[in-house]
Amino acid sequence: MRVILPKLKNQLLAMLMLLFVVQANAQTPRKADVIRLRDESKLEVYIQEVDDQVVKYKKISDPEGPLFSVKKSEIASILYGNGEEETFEATLEVQNYYSPTKPVPAAKPQEPRPAARKPVNGPVKPSVQFAEDVRNSSPDHLRSMYTYYKTRSKGGMVMGIAGTSVGVIVAAIGTGIVASAIDDNGNYKSYQDELRARKGAYMMLGGFAGAITFGTVGFVKGGKNGAKASRIRRELIRRGEPLTISIRPSFSPAQRAGSLTLALNF
Repeated sequence: MRVILPKLKNQLLAMLMLLFVVQANAQTPRKADVIRLRDESKLEVYIQEVDDQVVKYKKISDPEGPLFSVKKSEIASILYGNGEEETFEATLEVQNYYSPTKPVPAAKPQEPRPAARKPVNGPVKPSVQFAEDVRNSSPDHLRSMYTYYKTRSKGGMVMGIAGTSVGVIVAAIGTGIVASAIDDNGNYKSYQDELRARKGAYMMLGGFAGAITFGTVGFVKGGKNGAKASRIRRELIRRGEPLTISIRPSFSPAQRAGSLTLALNF
């Protein structure tokens, strides 16, 4: 490609520097909140809501994933990401009294609650925490998680392919505009051609930036969510559980008979 005039080069350099500064500021991560439980364990999370009974949060390993909750009665204190700390007094859950004329129903036996693991030498890695959640989840919950991550994986791949394709097309159009505005000696044919070349240069810059940004974000999201969906699928297969259970009714006009088909999809 012919060399563009120094004035246009300076404009392109300034726009590139501004783009990198904006992306660097936009990617500054939010500081995690720390929930200290009464069993002396800690949860590093992003708190979404605090109401009268529970605290709702999302995991730092998956800030756009499902919402979890923990009872306030199990929390000793919360250290928010902005430095503020909130403590909770211990509360005793008292069973309801029954009328003397009615027999007291027998209490159902409760399964022993597994002891919470204490973090050793720092917080647990997100990949290790996700693997533990998969092992401890019920089959129905695993199917719901599989559908969630599979859908997000497909969406990420579509975003990556579409963003890259559109960005490359826009950059190619801009390149053609700049090339057509310059003669064989590398000079502009007219002042109108110089203005047209500037617009083409903006299109080149925006197209390449969009292709890199949206393509990278989309493919990374698609890969991460696809890996999580595959991990859940392997766990369901290991347990001998189907991913989906469906009942399909059918009717045969020739035989005048109906039937139900049970389908188990792994």
